[in-house]
Amino acid sequence: MLRIFEMLVALLIVLVLAVLVALVLPDHGHVERRVEMPSPTRQVYDTINGFRRFQQYTGLRAFDPALQTTVSGPEAGVNAKVSWTSNVPKVGNGSLTIVKSTQDSDVTMALENDWIGTNKTYTITITPSPKGRTVYVTEAYDVDYGWNLLWRFGGLYINGDPSAVVQGTLASLAAMMAGFPNTDYTNQDISVVDISAKPVLLVNTQAPRSLDEVADATEAAREKIDAVLKKTGLTQSGAMMTITTEWGDENYTFAVAIPVSQASFTLDGKSYTIDAPVPPPEDAEGGASDLPLVAGDRDRKGLLVVDQDVRAALWYQGVALYTEYTGSAAQLPLVRLNHKAYAETHGYRFSESGLNRPWDEDVSDPGVADDQRTFRVYLPITR
Repeated sequence: MLRIFEMLVALLIVLVLAVLVALVLPDHGHVERRVEMPSPTRQVYDTINGFRRFQQYTGLRAFDPALQTTVSGPEAGVNAKVSWTSNVPKVGNGSLTIVKSTQDSDVTMALENDWIGTNKTYTITITPSPKGRTVYVTEAYDVDYGWNLLWRFGGLYINGDPSAVVQGTLASLAAMMAGFPNTDYTNQDISVVDISAKPVLLVNTQAPRSLDEVADATEAAREKIDAVLKKTGLTQSGAMMTITTEWGDENYTFAVAIPVSQASFTLDGKSYTIDAPVPPPEDAEGGASDLPLVAGDRDRKGLLVVDQDVRAALWYQGVALYTEYTGSAAQLPLVRLNHKAYAETHGYRFSESGLNRPWDEDVSDPGVADDQRTFRVYLPITR
């Protein structure tokens, strides 16, 4: 009996000591990690201010590569939300919701999952480094334990899973953004617009990367299209388009396109309809026919052949990034590159092939100086 009494006293002493220890343990948990990145501040901010790229960079994937995510709410900013499900117990189900967002500075997200504690948040802060060419990205995890003594003891393990997720997220974010075009689009006005399809006549061409030679190639292509306009009775119905195929190290491959007044025309007594490109059937050898093309045929890209080098197509319908730019045409490659970077950070897909190639329209007034020309620049995207 005495031994039982001694054991109970010992247990009571241990319990009292445990309570005393718990009372002096912090009622709040905090862990943070930092990484230095060469990406522009705005790129980092736009990437974390929404969840369209979350699946690619979240540290949770280190525990469950098959993690399933669902994005809801606005695309970016306060109330943007991502939810996830996982069959891995360490990950489980949960969600993040943006509750505070300061442009180019910080984003705070409320966490809902089965980790201990309340008021669980992640805060990602962006700070330019003293070098000026990089930024420090700091992610902090915060949680309240209150007077729950078991939670306070659990907080001793905050450097376990919570810390691993933070560290994994920053590492994956840096690796992912290393593949984005390293260009700062902060001062470029970029919007998302809906585009209606329009019939165009176009000529594919190429020129060395100089303004004069590109202008000469453009003028030669324009003359070929003008000749077809006269033959068909079609009229120009919009600004000339320059459709980029490839901005190479030495040469610029592109198409010159002119929107036309209607999608049907008559040439040499035959009627034709301009529609979306339809690739021709393959021959028995597994490739498109090499027979000479005549009006009414389809070339290898599915464009309607009109006359020698002139093709026709019902051009792109969908969503695109858009910028109206005024300045020298020499800066257009940078404007297009900024569109690509913007698409990457916002989780928009783009392919730059077929009808999805970027294009710009010269809407300058006649006689305007070369460094004051106005262009409407587009990049087709999928949201």
